[in-house]
Amino acid sequence: MSLLLNCSVCQNQLIDPVTLSCGFTVCLTCLPSQEEFQKSTFVCPVQQCNKESHLFGPSLYLDSCINQISKLKQPDDKQVTESLQCSIGNHLLEHPITSHCGHSFCKLCVLQYKITNDSCKKCQKRLPSYQFIQHQPPNFILQQVLSAYNQQHAAQPDNVSAANHISNMSISFNPLSPSTFYQAIPIFLTDFPVLPSQKLRIPIYTEQHRTFFINSLLICKEYQSLCFAIMAKSKANHKSHYGTMVKVNAVEQRSNDMVVDVIGLDRFRVTSVLKETDDFLQADLEMKFENVQDLVSATSGHWIDRRQETLEKQSTKLNPPPSPDSPMEDVAVSSVILPKSPPAEPLIFTPATKLSSRIHDFVSDLSHSAPSTSFCTAIEGLLGPVWLESVQGLHGSLPAVDNAVAMCWWAAVVFPVSNTDRYHLLETDALEDRLKIVLSWIDDLKSQWGSCRKTAMNSAAKVGK
Repeated sequence: MSLLLNCSVCQNQLIDPVTLSCGFTVCLTCLPSQEEFQKSTFVCPVQQCNKESHLFGPSLYLDSCINQISKLKQPDDKQVTESLQCSIGNHLLEHPITSHCGHSFCKLCVLQYKITNDSCKKCQKRLPSYQFIQHQPPNFILQQVLSAYNQQHAAQPDNVSAANHISNMSISFNPLSPSTFYQAIPIFLTDFPVLPSQKLRIPIYTEQHRTFFINSLLICKEYQSLCFAIMAKSKANHKSHYGTMVKVNAVEQRSNDMVVDVIGLDRFRVTSVLKETDDFLQADLEMKFENVQDLVSATSGHWIDRRQETLEKQSTKLNPPPSPDSPMEDVAVSSVILPKSPPAEPLIFTPATKLSSRIHDFVSDLSHSAPSTSFCTAIEGLLGPVWLESVQGLHGSLPAVDNAVAMCWWAAVVFPVSNTDRYHLLETDALEDRLKIVLSWIDDLKSQWGSCRKTAMNSAAKVGK
């Protein structure tokens, strides 16, 4: 095991180990001087590091876990096991991350702990934000140590469910999972349907809502994230109704209040209602995953996360802003460039991609239209490049034509349709049927806008007489 405890810079045995927020552990003497730390830009000494930024506290602290293991001259199983314990969950570390204070915890444990606590459990120093922890890489050396430890010992029962602070319930987003049915799942009720890929901010004001939110969290080991179920309220029985499983992206504490940022992942269908109040539900449910054949990539990770990663890698290239003297025609053409993400291989037009292409063309036509100067307020500001820029800023870039799944849900979030229409889309299983519903919305919008233009022209003609 000592062979694993090498510095990522000098490659020698670690002395006074410090784990950086990029996940690499180095000797204290291999780090830049204190003067370098005072500079606005920190250059990581680890060549393999690809993180653009690092998080530090006011001082550098040794990695307590690795430091403790490195000082064990002839470690026995008990000593190693004690060194590799997560103090939040009271079990062996799993996907460990190390805070800037030098203490390591399971990512899932510290994510849920962070919701109700702002300080490290061991030293009381302030923890990073929930969003930072969510994206923080694991401690690579601890990962290797745990892997070696698990290989030397018989498989231990999963103790995560027995943790003090982490949810007892877990969920899988693998479409090939042997079971897609879950029992007694708490469900948040909202006034409107939440769709896959939709971003949402949920305010939590009362202690009752706060307690239910914490108790409703589900752990997802595949993506090392916390999730919960959300569904629109209905006057009828909720059985057979559809909702969406969402992932927690960020949690912001505001005095006694809380704001939770989420993004929709996959749909579910309620199979049996167990308990019900005005705002909450406990029910058995069945996950309704996208057909694997409809997804663009078969690589690991959820299609929402893969889309987000792709968007982050794409640099948004905008033309220089026009001068105040530019004519309106120039403004419409030069203000925006539609995102172009052609697939590596030639596009194969399946029935779904053909429908997706028609939606893409409609949005493209809107983005290249001259901004509306009509008397009709129903279409004022809905056309032109400014509309697309604002929409993409809120909901992400327009998906590629071949990503029909993402195109369907992106359009459903963006287009001005009723909650009833959105719920109808949510309860439709087949992708092609959902795309046809979106295209029917487009036909309705074109008809409405045409009627508005005609009314505006008639009004203008009457005013001119």
